[in-house]
Amino acid sequence: MHFRAKVLTAAQAVELIDIEATSPEEVRRLVSASGGRVLAVHGAGGMLAQGKREAGKGFNLAVFNQQLHSLLEAGQTVVDAIDILGHNDARGRHRHVYDALLQSLREGKQLSEAMLGLPSVFPPLYVAMVRSSETTGTVRTSVQRYMRYQQQVDEIRGKLKTAAIYPAVLLSVGFVVVAFLMLYVVPKFAAVFDDVSATKTVSAGFIQWWGGIVRHHTLLAWLGFFVLTAGLAALFVHPGLRARLLKRVLALPIVGEKLWLLQLARLYRTLGMLLRSGVSVLAAMRMTGAALPEAMRADMTRAQELVAEGVAISTVMRECHLSTEVSQRLLVAGESSGNLDEMMERIADFYDQELATLVDTVGRLVEPALMIIIGLVIGVVVLMLYMPIFDLTSAV
Repeated sequence: MHFRAKVLTAAQAVELIDIEATSPEEVRRLVSASGGRVLAVHGAGGMLAQGKREAGKGFNLAVFNQQLHSLLEAGQTVVDAIDILGHNDARGRHRHVYDALLQSLREGKQLSEAMLGLPSVFPPLYVAMVRSSETTGTVRTSVQRYMRYQQQVDEIRGKLKTAAIYPAVLLSVGFVVVAFLMLYVVPKFAAVFDDVSATKTVSAGFIQWWGGIVRHHTLLAWLGFFVLTAGLAALFVHPGLRARLLKRVLALPIVGEKLWLLQLARLYRTLGMLLRSGVSVLAAMRMTGAALPEAMRADMTRAQELVAEGVAISTVMRECHLSTEVSQRLLVAGESSGNLDEMMERIADFYDQELATLVDTVGRLVEPALMIIIGLVIGVVVLMLYMPIFDLTSAV
């Protein structure tokens, strides 16, 4: 979240800055690392601040990883690499992040410890991978592995977003058009039909009934429209409502099954990446479970308990309903050959391929289907408006 802080800078100047952090304590730590002192801090409410904005856009972890990997591969030490990246931040938007890392490193802390103090920038998965690689001196490999993991996750996420954009636009436009017809056009026609006693058709009766309601309760009708719009928007914005919606969708027969596969792909890819980085199975399952939807966390918690009791992970995943026939066979093969991490990544690849094919197929079917449905709804409303007019002309 965003915080606004009143800061006494190293140059003894008082400034108001906006900074992105998870808590006021992290804000103080970041400002202190830059040589300043926080005089006051409060939440900025997610609004863009007026004046100087310290955080700017969110810290780009993908770019940071690419640059850090390149410098480490060129033979730079971790401290020198972070120092170079800090000086390379020409606009100084994220200078506080690099200063905080450098301060911790120069105090003798490991890179993972330095990153652990910045939870708003470095996710727990990333910190765990770096921590496990520090003992073996393979930080560069760990950074590269996380880069590849993030690219794979972003790729499937991008496909889903791309597939959802056009249907979302169609539904939004259709909703607005139908609302305009029902709240503005229909009442206008109803006023005309009220003066013509010859219109006794069913459509005219409905139009007169609905138009009368809107004309006599105009404010209430438009208020209902805006409340409905705000409610739909809240489903996509509010985390709690979104989690409840996802839980209900996961319970659906066909759609829920495919979304469940998507979450399984994410689960196995994360587990495979952490195991390959040297993280223990239980620690990997604990971190992965925290990122799963609420509907799957109970199963993941039960799986952790069984693994802690010494039950084979292939058996655990089957009993906790966290696997399919394909993944079950690959897990058994991974346990027998000792390359469980590789098999988990293969399972994730298999699910991703299946989902990519499904998204492409569904996208080709849903888009024309939505156009037909929206066209039919609008057509029915327009036909109901004009049918009484046709009756009047034929009566004349």
